[in-house]
Amino acid sequence: MMSKLSYLLLCCVFLFTQPDLLAFNNPVTGTITDATNGDPLVGATIGIQGTNIGTSTDIDGNFSLDIPASFSDESIQLVVRYVGYKTQYISLDESSRNTFSIQMEPDFVGGDELVVTGQGMNMEKRRLSTNITSISESEIQAAPANRIDQILQSKIPNAQFNMTNGQPGSSSIIRARGVVSAFNNSTPIVYIDGVRIDNLNTAATLGGGSSSGAATSALADIPIENIERIEFINGGAATTLYGSDAANGVIQIFTKKTGYGRPQVTFSSQVGSTTPTEDFLHFDRTSDLLYQNGLFQKYNVAVNGGDDNFGYSFAGGITDDEGFRINNQNASRKVDFRSGFQAKLSDAFTYRSSLGYARNDFNRVRNGNAGGYTGLWFAESGASLFTGPGFNPVLNELSDTEFEDMQAFVQLAEDLQQNETSINRFQTSQIFEYQPLQNLAIKSTVGLDYRVQDENIITTNEYLNHVDALAPENGLYDRGSIRKFNRTFLGLTAEITGQHNLEVDDFSFVTTVGGQFFRDEDHQVLYTGTNVRDGATSISQAATTESNEYLSEVVNFGFYLQENVGFKNRYFVEFGLRGDGNTAFGENVGMQFYPKAGLSYLVSAEPFFLDLFDNSVFSYMKLKANYGVAGNFPQPFAHERTIAFDGFLGEQSATFGQQGNDDLSPEKTYTYEAGADFGFVKDRIQFNVNYYYTETRDALFYVPISPSQGEGTQLRNVGTIENKGLELAMTVIPVINQDWDVRVKAAFNTLHNEVTDAGGAGAFNINGFSSRTIQTVVEEGYSIGYLRGNKGTFENGVMTSTEALAFLGSTIPDYFGSVSLDVSYRNLNFFTNGDFQLGAYAHSFDRQFRFNYGVGNEGIPDAEIQANGTSNWLNFTDQFVEKTDFFKVRTIGLNYTFGSELLGNLANSATLGFTVLNPLNFAGSSFDPEATQSGADQGQNSATTGGIAYAAESAPRQFLGTFKINF
Repeated sequence: MMSKLSYLLLCCVFLFTQPDLLAFNNPVTGTITDATNGDPLVGATIGIQGTNIGTSTDIDGNFSLDIPASFSDESIQLVVRYVGYKTQYISLDESSRNTFSIQMEPDFVGGDELVVTGQGMNMEKRRLSTNITSISESEIQAAPANRIDQILQSKIPNAQFNMTNGQPGSSSIIRARGVVSAFNNSTPIVYIDGVRIDNLNTAATLGGGSSSGAATSALADIPIENIERIEFINGGAATTLYGSDAANGVIQIFTKKTGYGRPQVTFSSQVGSTTPTEDFLHFDRTSDLLYQNGLFQKYNVAVNGGDDNFGYSFAGGITDDEGFRINNQNASRKVDFRSGFQAKLSDAFTYRSSLGYARNDFNRVRNGNAGGYTGLWFAESGASLFTGPGFNPVLNELSDTEFEDMQAFVQLAEDLQQNETSINRFQTSQIFEYQPLQNLAIKSTVGLDYRVQDENIITTNEYLNHVDALAPENGLYDRGSIRKFNRTFLGLTAEITGQHNLEVDDFSFVTTVGGQFFRDEDHQVLYTGTNVRDGATSISQAATTESNEYLSEVVNFGFYLQENVGFKNRYFVEFGLRGDGNTAFGENVGMQFYPKAGLSYLVSAEPFFLDLFDNSVFSYMKLKANYGVAGNFPQPFAHERTIAFDGFLGEQSATFGQQGNDDLSPEKTYTYEAGADFGFVKDRIQFNVNYYYTETRDALFYVPISPSQGEGTQLRNVGTIENKGLELAMTVIPVINQDWDVRVKAAFNTLHNEVTDAGGAGAFNINGFSSRTIQTVVEEGYSIGYLRGNKGTFENGVMTSTEALAFLGSTIPDYFGSVSLDVSYRNLNFFTNGDFQLGAYAHSFDRQFRFNYGVGNEGIPDAEIQANGTSNWLNFTDQFVEKTDFFKVRTIGLNYTFGSELLGNLANSATLGFTVLNPLNFAGSSFDPEATQSGADQGQNSATTGGIAYAAESAPRQFLGTFKINF
């Protein structure tokens, strides 16, 4: 028999979900506009405070909100929100039931903005002690980039996003507050609509990508169409809700799921030219030899619409880029589709769904590590002297006839390369939100990310005979090979979060609790066939075949609790705790915990502040401080004791594998930070300052094992890594009125990185080559990934001695930042942005080879060349290390928007524009300081610092005309 309590609970649920709440009084109607220029605000939300009853404005800024009949006039307060504007609260009474004209003031400091990342559910920025950077839909649409990391360049004030190579889909080096691990990549974890996705940004374990140009990045193929906003949050206290692998921060992408009113159809196109960046080429003729201009085309169609009860958003596009290498050897094509839905199933229940699919196909040219002929190495390092029939390696000295012969050779060598990659990616998110009470919301999220990467590299006998100077006259026909690589990633996410809001007098409490589960499966297979006849495309046609396989499965489950307490809406304290279990932990480790605590104080909300300062002079002040712990879990299976079966003389044989470590636990990064936000002249001048200190304890290092045990080194939690720095950001809006809007943003960051304790582990190489050449190394007392090599001592210009394994410079910059300018005059908009770094170093292998081959002597004393020729080319590697200071302009663009009055009401609006990507480079090095691909070509998820420039091409320039029309 049902108990009285159960019956009462059932009745409560029944009452909360029944349609009697949908009986409405007369609706509230009106228009929401920008107070500065009077423009209608499309998609502004207006709702009843404390409920999920609300609506959005249509394309003309109009809204109509039905008020449930069960609500009394005295209890109704409307809340009006729009990204980038101050939230307004409107109390309703019987006399105010008419049409509203609501003018919204810009919120330059973003204190009223709602954010999700790191908070579980919506939270006002004013309550937070941490920094969250938001990139709005308008900013994303104005950036004509095709990759997430390119969009984030210059838009995240306290992080670096550097492209390591100009080849399509290549990896990027991302740094946010330094490098916190010697064994884990510094790429943040990435979420799309609450679902974790593959963020691999280095070469895969079995080497996929690196032998054909550059490591392939999983960030490069994330569909960027239909994005509503992006949030970025740093590690430490900010990412406690993400647990054991969030020490590098979190990027969260939110996609569109509804429109505003009747269906809106938008067509956009970009057409232009992809051209090579020639700024860092040593020889003028390298460009004529290897490069061409390619046609770039991108077309996208989007449909958005809906009302309060049901909304939808569709977007699909195709991108075709011929690339900038001859014979279209780095051409790429992308097809993507994304949809989103939002349905209000009842007053208390909302369902949101998103789905995305993308296919990328691109070609790759061989890189410097592939061996044999590589176009850029052939031309720039002097290797043309030893390749094919042999050529004069000083390209600028070639006669026209000699150069034509070289061109013919290179044309065929490039044409005979067959390096193809295809990527299929499917991602979906399902979100269920239930609000049984006005102050209680429950959200559950489930979803998956499925990514399949296929590579096919065919090396023909014809190619090898063509480029091999030692090939017999009639050639050899048993050297051809086929290499096929497949990587399949499946990530599953499930999360449930509850948030309760309570107000008691001057106090407000926001309580968030939740649990999260994710499972990542990474399966890789590499097939290699040798002695393959020309024309063969299948491994089965090879005389000899080999294969290798890699499988990784990681399961993480955690729970979190967070409390944010406010007093008088200006004093805030927050604290939280996350507990994590992970299959990569040792058996003795158990649940790992990540606490956080923070304080924030909105000084400008104090009565004394308002009395002391004129709001037009000193308008905003917020103080904040926090402490928190985030983590990086160990490599899968590193804790297990294994036996290796490698085989011997065709029979089974067993040897020691790894010793295993039952005490293996995650690295933990402890962050302490304090800062302040200031606003002047009605917030039109904003200044943010933040100091952070992070210490990675229990850092993972390989520690030698006693030789008597017959085993090698073992991964242990023994190290300590320190990062600290100052983050400064400023926004100035000198002019804003009905006609003009001028905004300048700048950011400046300092960074100090050091391994303060290696726990007895010796120096070890994480990237690079042999100890005779150049390596990036981890060692106590130095920064992660510093350059190590031979350092020469000179007297009177002649080398007298060399120091082996010497420190040659840090690959991590001391300073970095960004700057942007955005100017609008009525319907005309001009924008530009750029970023810089100072204090880092990198090594030029191209310069070192040029010296060895007698092609270039720049920087080497004449006396050394006269005394020893090039025999010491490996004994003074320090002479080929250069500072990588740079300032790069990423984008320059101009747009003009036509309103419906100029289009004869045939369309709502149309925009014409012209944009140049990567137009200007200013660098202190002879090579591109970003194109240091070797830093990402090593083991999967390894620490990535760059620092070695070797036959790597710069990101190309693009000149793009844009057209966008909305119906």
